[in-house]
Amino acid sequence: MKSRLAAVLGTRRSYRLTRAVAALLGALILAALSVLTVLPARADTAVSPKAGVFTLYGAGYGHGWGMSQYGAYGAATKGLTWQQIMAFYYPGTTLATRSVTATIRVWITEDTDNDLRVLPSSGLKVSDTNGHSYTMPTGTGYRAWRAVVTSTTMKLQYRNADGDWVTRTTTLTPGTWTFSNTAKIVKVWLTDGTYREFRGTVSGMRIGTTTSRTVNTLTMEQYLQSVVPSELPTSWHPEAVRSQAVAARTYAARLQASAATGATYDVCDTTACQVYKGYAITSGGVRTLQETAAGNAAVSATAGRYLAYGSTVALTQFSSSNGGYAAQGDYPYLPAHPDPYDAVIKPNTWTATLTTTAIAAAYPAVGTVRQLQVLSRDGYGRWGGRVESIKIIGSTTSQTVTGMAFRTKLALRSTLFTITGGVGTPYETFPRRYDPSSLADLLMVTNAGNLVRRPALPGGTLGDPVQIGTGGWTNFTHVVNAGDWNGDGYQDVIARTTGERLLLYRGRSTGGFSAGVDMGLRSNHTELTSVGDFNGDTFPDLVVVNVSGNLYICWGNGSTGFTGFTRLATGWGDQKWLRSPGDWNSDGRPDLITRVGTDLYLHKGTATNFSSPVRIGTGWGSIATITSIGDFDADGHADLVAKTVDSKFRLYPGNGNGGFLPMKPLAGTWSTVYAFGI
Repeated sequence: MKSRLAAVLGTRRSYRLTRAVAALLGALILAALSVLTVLPARADTAVSPKAGVFTLYGAGYGHGWGMSQYGAYGAATKGLTWQQIMAFYYPGTTLATRSVTATIRVWITEDTDNDLRVLPSSGLKVSDTNGHSYTMPTGTGYRAWRAVVTSTTMKLQYRNADGDWVTRTTTLTPGTWTFSNTAKIVKVWLTDGTYREFRGTVSGMRIGTTTSRTVNTLTMEQYLQSVVPSELPTSWHPEAVRSQAVAARTYAARLQASAATGATYDVCDTTACQVYKGYAITSGGVRTLQETAAGNAAVSATAGRYLAYGSTVALTQFSSSNGGYAAQGDYPYLPAHPDPYDAVIKPNTWTATLTTTAIAAAYPAVGTVRQLQVLSRDGYGRWGGRVESIKIIGSTTSQTVTGMAFRTKLALRSTLFTITGGVGTPYETFPRRYDPSSLADLLMVTNAGNLVRRPALPGGTLGDPVQIGTGGWTNFTHVVNAGDWNGDGYQDVIARTTGERLLLYRGRSTGGFSAGVDMGLRSNHTELTSVGDFNGDTFPDLVVVNVSGNLYICWGNGSTGFTGFTRLATGWGDQKWLRSPGDWNSDGRPDLITRVGTDLYLHKGTATNFSSPVRIGTGWGSIATITSIGDFDADGHADLVAKTVDSKFRLYPGNGNGGFLPMKPLAGTWSTVYAFGI
């Protein structure tokens, strides 16, 4: 669905939401917009292919402007009404009402043979624009009728029993001929051999000297009875289906209001406008109704209701999924904002593999494709937002194109994606993710000894658990998020045994781990955490506190072990909960967080060490443990997740300056969680 030019609609009577609903929606919108942070524009690192392949991890399906259809479904399951859903996705609009008898003209684009063919029916007649009409005779000798455009005139013809077309002389004047019947459902024989039934009337319009356009005229409400089931499954929650009805009615009314003077149609029947299939389709002898009882009920329940913005009809764009973050549109009521509902029903992520051959075929001027580099993003959502421009670096030349052009050429679901050379980014530590398509993953050991991940979802919620390790994980003293320790594109886990050995469990493409490999280090450590790349060699490193209270950094070798160890400080015996959140204060260096008593401290990373601790929290006695997986809520800042002593989860969002935004509880109780991955 795409927009045409906007135009001002005459002022109509508006119905504002009740105060209670408006207050609730205001709170919802403010809550969503309060965490909206535009990340600074930056270019991604150029990525080389792996074995001739780039892997893209993306989110969303469609342009992301306005309403997410899956988001509406998710919101409905959370208890929002269609009015609340509309206000969430189109803030600042008001509900208004139009006549339910108002008509709309739909261009039937699949009829491309420059004639309009209809099948006989009771009361079938054809009329011109000058008041002339002709009622078709019935009988076995009349198999079909058609309006044919010639270079000089228009002809009415019928198909006889032998299959020949015979011209019938009438008083009709050339121009626009409209077919109607008693049932007010006209059956059209399309170019591809299918038969499509349309409510209202169907017209053949002479366009130029030899061209005809087929246009269906019917009421807006009848039109929506076909559009709504074509745009989403009407088996979804009724409030979501009603939301689609209002969005579709408003969108069609906006296109109708913006149609040029003298235009022969208001909307088309494809995704270039919104999908319309008519009343029924017969193909291969099988007739399928395109309307549904639930769809018709949604249209009836919202009869005539549309969204206005001031004196204009709003441009209510919508797409299947926005990937957890609505894109910035062209109007104030189409803002970029987090969408906590988009992934409620199903994951909104996707993966695509692009071969260098396919990219070269799309952009032959570059020669052999050497690298891809995202040059700019819009700053909204995961990975820094939707791709605005991307460079294809080739053996002959480089070519920079828009993200939308790249998406279209390579048939991608959206422009919200990141690129890797076949798998995840080598040596990536943050965010912690054991599925490269995840926003981030919370690593947990269950009481049963299983290792599971809980994906972080847009808006700061947790997805369902996914088991990635079976049995025995409670036997380790520590289970550490290692990042991609060995550079194969999959994140790994370091586990410390009761025999004081460190084992590296290497992530695999299947989502589990290879057998543990001894890392060659006798570990008499009480605290361990992976800090990421501390010394700038690109390899993740491990920070530990030993039984003597000394702080060490263990330098990763980019494979399965270490290159050496450096003591950074003494007197760390009282520092508990050694955790690395990554770059907590946005100075470009990895940091540490510890707990002493009931206070939380930040140790800012320097060029060679960590600075003196700064207290960043008090009263943490009710917290059993904490972990950090990086940017949990996709606002561009690292966060902490905590488990309370009564087995509840909390999100402590980082503010990017070394402190916290207000705490957010995470739904559910977690009595089955034995420990976090740290």
